[in-house]
Amino acid sequence: KTYSGDYWNVNSIFGNDWAMFFVLLGGREAGKSYSVMEWGVKRKIKLKDNLKFYWFRLTDAAVDSLLAGGASKLIDPDLKKKFNIKTFRKGSTIFSYTEKIEKEKKIKENINEFCEVLSCSTFYNTKGKGYFDNSFQGEYLIVLDEMNREESERNNFDIVYNFVNLIENVARSTKKKIKIIMIGNTLEEASDLLAAFNFIPDEFGRYKLKRRRCVVDYIKPNEKYLARRKGTAADLLAPQASTFTNEVKIDRSLLVNKRQRTKPLYVVKFKKTKDAWFTIWNDRIVSDFNNEERPVIAM
Repeated sequence: KTYSGDYWNVNSIFGNDWAMFFVLLGGREAGKSYSVMEWGVKRKIKLKDNLKFYWFRLTDAAVDSLLAGGASKLIDPDLKKKFNIKTFRKGSTIFSYTEKIEKEKKIKENINEFCEVLSCSTFYNTKGKGYFDNSFQGEYLIVLDEMNREESERNNFDIVYNFVNLIENVARSTKKKIKIIMIGNTLEEASDLLAAFNFIPDEFGRYKLKRRRCVVDYIKPNEKYLARRKGTAADLLAPQASTFTNEVKIDRSLLVNKRQRTKPLYVVKFKKTKDAWFTIWNDRIVSDFNNEERPVIAM
Protein backbone atom coordinates (compact mmCIF):
# COMPACT_ATOMS: atom_id res chain seq x y z
CA LYS A 1 0.00 0.00 0.00
CA THR A 2 0.95 3.60 -0.50
CA TYR A 3 -0.77 6.99 -0.54
CA SER A 4 -3.40 7.59 -3.23
CA GLY A 5 -3.38 11.40 -3.56
CA ASP A 6 -0.95 13.66 -5.35
CA TYR A 7 1.15 14.01 -2.19
CA TRP A 8 1.74 12.00 0.98
CA ASN A 9 0.25 13.41 4.21
CA VAL A 10 0.58 12.78 7.94
CA ASN A 11 -3.06 11.95 8.74
CA SER A 12 -2.68 8.18 8.64
CA ILE A 13 0.61 7.83 10.53
CA PHE A 14 -0.45 10.29 13.24
CA GLY A 15 -3.33 7.93 14.00
CA ASN A 16 -0.78 5.83 15.92
CA ASP A 17 -1.32 7.84 19.09
CA TRP A 18 0.77 5.43 21.20
CA ALA A 19 3.93 6.56 19.37
CA MET A 20 6.35 9.30 20.35
CA PHE A 21 8.67 9.05 17.33
CA PHE A 22 7.54 9.26 13.70
CA VAL A 23 10.17 8.57 11.02
CA LEU A 24 9.22 9.67 7.49
CA LEU A 25 11.38 8.37 4.64
CA GLY A 26 10.55 9.19 1.03
CA GLY A 27 11.77 10.71 -2.21
CA ARG A 28 12.02 14.45 -2.67
CA GLU A 29 8.74 16.23 -3.42
CA ALA A 30 6.68 13.44 -1.88
CA GLY A 31 5.16 15.99 0.50
CA LYS A 32 6.66 14.94 3.84
CA SER A 33 7.96 18.27 5.15
CA TYR A 34 5.05 20.17 3.64
CA SER A 35 2.45 17.96 5.32
CA VAL A 36 4.21 18.16 8.69
CA MET A 37 4.43 21.94 8.45
CA GLU A 38 0.77 22.22 7.44
CA TRP A 39 -0.25 20.05 10.40
CA GLY A 40 1.94 22.15 12.70
CA VAL A 41 0.46 25.43 11.45
CA LYS A 42 -3.11 24.20 11.92
CA ARG A 43 -2.28 22.80 15.35
CA LYS A 44 -0.57 26.04 16.42
CA ILE A 45 -3.53 28.14 15.27
CA LYS A 46 -5.88 25.89 17.26
CA LEU A 47 -3.83 25.50 20.46
CA LYS A 48 -1.84 28.76 20.41
CA ASP A 49 0.36 28.84 23.55
CA ASN A 50 -0.64 25.26 24.43
CA LEU A 51 1.67 23.95 21.70
CA LYS A 52 5.45 24.29 21.79
CA PHE A 53 6.73 23.88 18.22
CA TYR A 54 10.41 23.24 17.38
CA TRP A 55 11.94 22.82 13.93
CA PHE A 56 15.45 21.34 13.96
CA ARG A 57 18.05 21.04 11.21
CA LEU A 58 21.43 19.33 11.43
CA THR A 59 23.72 22.31 10.84
CA ASP A 60 23.95 26.03 11.54
CA ALA A 61 24.14 26.71 7.78
CA ALA A 62 20.80 24.98 7.22
CA VAL A 63 19.22 26.91 10.10
CA ASP A 64 20.61 30.24 8.85
CA SER A 65 19.07 29.54 5.44
CA LEU A 66 15.63 29.04 7.02
CA LEU A 67 15.96 32.11 9.23
CA ALA A 68 17.05 34.42 6.41
CA GLY A 69 14.65 37.18 5.39
CA GLY A 70 12.59 36.97 8.56
CA ALA A 71 12.24 33.18 8.21
CA SER A 72 10.50 33.70 4.86
CA LYS A 73 11.47 30.19 3.70
CA LEU A 74 10.35 28.27 6.76
CA ILE A 75 6.64 28.08 5.90
CA ASP A 76 5.69 27.31 2.30
CA PRO A 77 4.25 30.36 0.50
CA ASP A 78 0.92 28.67 -0.31
CA LEU A 79 0.48 27.73 3.37
CA LYS A 80 1.01 31.37 4.34
CA LYS A 81 -1.69 32.38 1.88
CA LYS A 82 -4.01 29.56 2.94
CA PHE A 83 -3.82 30.46 6.64
CA ASN A 84 -3.29 34.20 6.10
CA ILE A 85 -0.09 34.47 8.14
CA LYS A 86 3.26 36.17 7.75
CA THR A 87 6.43 35.69 9.81
CA PHE A 88 9.25 37.62 11.38
CA ARG A 89 12.05 36.49 13.69
CA LYS A 90 13.86 37.50 16.84
CA GLY A 91 16.98 35.38 17.16
CA SER A 92 15.92 31.78 16.63
CA THR A 93 12.28 32.44 17.55
CA ILE A 94 9.75 32.78 14.72
CA PHE A 95 6.61 34.86 15.23
CA SER A 96 3.51 34.74 13.08
CA TYR A 97 1.19 37.66 12.44
CA THR A 98 -1.52 38.97 10.17
CA GLU A 99 -1.29 42.28 8.41
CA LYS A 100 -3.66 45.15 7.77
CA ILE A 101 -3.19 48.52 6.08
CA GLU A 102 -4.25 51.74 7.76
CA LYS A 103 -3.51 55.10 6.19
CA GLU A 104 -1.17 53.44 3.71
CA LYS A 105 0.85 51.86 6.54
CA LYS A 106 1.20 48.14 7.17
CA ILE A 107 0.31 47.19 10.73
CA LYS A 108 1.08 43.82 12.35
CA GLU A 109 -1.82 42.16 14.19
CA ASN A 110 -2.35 38.88 16.05
CA ILE A 111 1.35 38.47 16.81
CA ASN A 112 2.06 35.02 18.27
CA GLU A 113 5.15 32.96 18.93
CA PHE A 114 5.12 30.28 16.24
CA CYS A 115 8.21 28.09 16.66
CA GLU A 116 11.92 27.85 17.44
CA VAL A 117 14.40 26.92 14.72
CA LEU A 118 17.50 25.24 16.21
CA SER A 119 20.63 23.46 15.02
CA CYS A 120 21.70 20.02 16.23
CA SER A 121 25.38 20.68 15.52
CA THR A 122 25.52 23.43 18.17
CA PHE A 123 22.97 22.09 20.67
CA TYR A 124 25.21 23.26 23.52
CA ASN A 125 24.24 26.87 22.72
CA THR A 126 20.74 26.09 24.03
CA LYS A 127 21.96 24.70 27.38
CA GLY A 128 20.94 26.90 30.25
CA LYS A 129 18.34 28.77 28.23
CA GLY A 130 14.78 28.79 29.52
CA TYR A 131 13.15 26.58 26.89
CA PHE A 132 11.65 24.07 29.30
CA ASP A 133 8.72 25.07 31.51
CA ASN A 134 7.87 22.38 34.08
CA SER A 135 4.41 23.88 34.57
CA PHE A 136 3.55 23.55 30.87
CA GLN A 137 0.65 21.12 30.33
CA GLY A 138 0.26 21.46 26.56
CA GLU A 139 1.70 19.58 23.59
CA TYR A 140 5.17 19.38 22.04
CA LEU A 141 5.83 19.12 18.31
CA ILE A 142 9.52 18.55 17.53
CA VAL A 143 10.60 18.14 13.91
CA LEU A 144 14.04 17.20 12.59
CA ASP A 145 14.03 17.90 8.87
CA GLU A 146 16.74 16.37 6.64
CA MET A 147 17.71 13.83 9.28
CA ASN A 148 20.47 12.20 7.20
CA ARG A 149 23.71 13.74 6.04
CA GLU A 150 24.31 14.08 2.33
CA GLU A 151 27.17 12.02 0.90
CA SER A 152 29.33 15.14 0.44
CA GLU A 153 28.49 16.67 3.85
CA ARG A 154 31.21 16.83 6.49
CA ASN A 155 30.87 14.40 9.37
CA ASN A 156 32.09 16.45 12.32
CA PHE A 157 29.53 15.66 15.05
CA ASP A 158 27.48 12.74 16.37
CA ILE A 159 23.92 13.20 15.06
CA VAL A 160 22.29 10.95 17.66
CA TYR A 161 24.11 12.46 20.64
CA ASN A 162 23.43 16.04 19.54
CA PHE A 163 19.79 15.40 18.62
CA VAL A 164 19.06 13.66 21.92
CA ASN A 165 20.66 16.48 23.90
CA LEU A 166 18.74 19.12 21.94
CA ILE A 167 15.47 17.31 22.74
CA GLU A 168 16.57 17.13 26.38
CA ASN A 169 17.17 20.89 26.42
CA VAL A 170 13.67 21.73 25.20
CA ALA A 171 11.45 18.90 26.53
CA ARG A 172 13.30 17.31 29.47
CA SER A 173 11.33 14.34 30.89
CA THR A 174 8.15 14.86 28.84
CA LYS A 175 6.54 11.50 27.95
CA LYS A 176 3.00 12.44 26.95
CA LYS A 177 1.55 14.84 24.40
CA ILE A 178 4.79 14.87 22.43
CA LYS A 179 5.47 14.09 18.78
CA ILE A 180 9.08 13.85 17.59
CA ILE A 181 9.19 13.69 13.80
CA MET A 182 12.26 12.82 11.76
CA ILE A 183 12.18 13.42 8.00
CA GLY A 184 14.66 11.98 5.50
CA ASN A 185 15.00 11.77 1.73
CA THR A 186 17.39 8.89 1.32
CA LEU A 187 18.68 5.68 2.82
CA GLU A 188 21.71 5.56 0.51
CA GLU A 189 24.00 6.49 3.38
CA ALA A 190 23.68 4.79 6.76
CA SER A 191 21.17 6.60 8.95
CA ASP A 192 22.59 7.27 12.40
CA LEU A 193 19.15 7.85 13.91
CA LEU A 194 17.60 4.70 12.46
CA ALA A 195 20.61 2.74 13.66
CA ALA A 196 19.88 4.09 17.14
CA PHE A 197 16.49 2.35 16.90
CA ASN A 198 18.36 -0.77 15.73
CA PHE A 199 16.09 -0.90 12.69
CA ILE A 200 16.75 0.14 9.09
CA PRO A 201 14.04 -0.90 6.61
CA ASP A 202 15.02 -2.21 3.18
CA GLU A 203 11.50 -2.58 1.77
CA PHE A 204 8.73 0.00 1.41
CA GLY A 205 6.07 -0.07 4.09
CA ARG A 206 5.04 1.06 7.56
CA TYR A 207 6.85 -0.45 10.52
CA LYS A 208 5.75 -0.22 14.14
CA LEU A 209 8.48 -0.48 16.79
CA LYS A 210 6.22 -0.47 19.82
CA ARG A 211 8.91 -0.99 22.45
CA ARG A 212 10.60 2.14 21.12
CA ARG A 213 7.29 4.03 20.66
CA CYS A 214 8.30 4.58 17.05
CA VAL A 215 6.53 4.33 13.67
CA VAL A 216 8.60 4.28 10.47
CA ASP A 217 6.98 5.12 7.13
CA TYR A 218 9.23 4.07 4.23
CA ILE A 219 7.05 5.66 1.57
CA LYS A 220 6.59 3.90 -1.74
CA PRO A 221 6.30 6.38 -4.64
CA ASN A 222 2.84 6.13 -6.19
CA GLU A 223 1.95 6.47 -9.88
CA LYS A 224 1.14 10.18 -9.57
CA TYR A 225 4.56 10.85 -8.01
CA LEU A 226 6.36 8.90 -10.74
CA ALA A 227 4.40 10.70 -13.47
CA ARG A 228 5.15 14.10 -11.89
CA ARG A 229 8.88 13.37 -11.67
CA LYS A 230 9.19 11.86 -15.16
CA GLY A 231 11.03 14.13 -17.59
CA THR A 232 12.31 16.59 -14.96
CA ALA A 233 15.93 17.71 -15.02
CA ALA A 234 16.72 15.42 -12.06
CA ASP A 235 15.02 12.47 -13.77
CA LEU A 236 16.95 13.01 -17.00
CA LEU A 237 20.34 13.49 -15.34
CA ALA A 238 20.13 11.06 -12.40
CA PRO A 239 17.07 8.80 -12.85
CA GLN A 240 18.35 6.19 -10.38
CA ALA A 241 19.41 8.59 -7.61
CA SER A 242 17.95 7.30 -4.36
CA THR A 243 16.97 10.80 -3.20
CA PHE A 244 14.30 10.73 -5.91
CA THR A 245 13.45 7.03 -6.27
CA ASN A 246 14.05 6.43 -2.55
CA GLU A 247 14.71 2.82 -3.42
CA VAL A 248 18.04 1.36 -2.35
CA LYS A 249 19.33 -1.96 -3.58
CA ILE A 250 20.49 -3.98 -0.57
CA ASP A 251 23.52 -6.27 -0.81
CA ARG A 252 22.64 -9.14 1.49
CA SER A 253 25.83 -11.06 0.73
CA LEU A 254 27.54 -9.41 3.71
CA LEU A 255 24.81 -10.41 6.20
CA VAL A 256 25.02 -13.63 8.19
CA ASN A 257 22.70 -15.44 10.56
CA LYS A 258 23.72 -15.17 14.20
CA ARG A 259 23.66 -18.98 14.39
CA GLN A 260 26.85 -18.94 12.31
CA ARG A 261 28.67 -17.35 15.24
CA THR A 262 30.28 -20.06 17.31
CA LYS A 263 33.27 -18.57 19.13
CA PRO A 264 33.91 -14.94 20.18
CA LEU A 265 37.55 -14.02 19.53
CA TYR A 266 37.99 -10.45 20.79
CA VAL A 267 36.20 -7.16 21.46
CA VAL A 268 36.94 -3.97 19.49
CA LYS A 269 36.30 -0.69 21.34
CA PHE A 270 36.07 2.61 19.43
CA LYS A 271 34.91 4.72 22.40
CA LYS A 272 34.49 4.45 26.16
CA THR A 273 30.75 3.81 25.76
CA LYS A 274 29.37 0.34 24.98
CA ASP A 275 27.42 1.52 21.95
CA ALA A 276 30.77 1.68 20.11
CA TRP A 277 31.98 -1.79 21.17
CA PHE A 278 31.84 -4.77 18.80
CA THR A 279 32.61 -8.45 19.17
CA ILE A 280 34.58 -10.29 16.49
CA TRP A 281 33.59 -13.95 16.08
CA ASN A 282 34.93 -16.85 14.09
CA ASP A 283 35.35 -16.25 10.34
CA ARG A 284 35.59 -12.51 10.97
CA ILE A 285 31.91 -12.02 11.81
CA VAL A 286 31.19 -8.67 13.50
CA SER A 287 28.31 -8.18 15.92
CA ASP A 288 27.21 -5.73 18.59
CA PHE A 289 28.92 -6.25 21.93
CA ASN A 290 26.81 -8.34 24.30
CA ASN A 291 29.02 -8.61 27.39
CA GLU A 292 31.39 -11.17 25.84
CA GLU A 293 34.48 -11.46 28.04
CA ARG A 294 37.28 -11.61 25.51
CA PRO A 295 40.58 -9.75 24.89
CA VAL A 296 40.12 -6.11 23.97
CA ILE A 297 41.51 -4.16 21.03
CA ALA A 298 41.25 -0.42 21.73
CA MET A 299 40.93 1.69 18.59
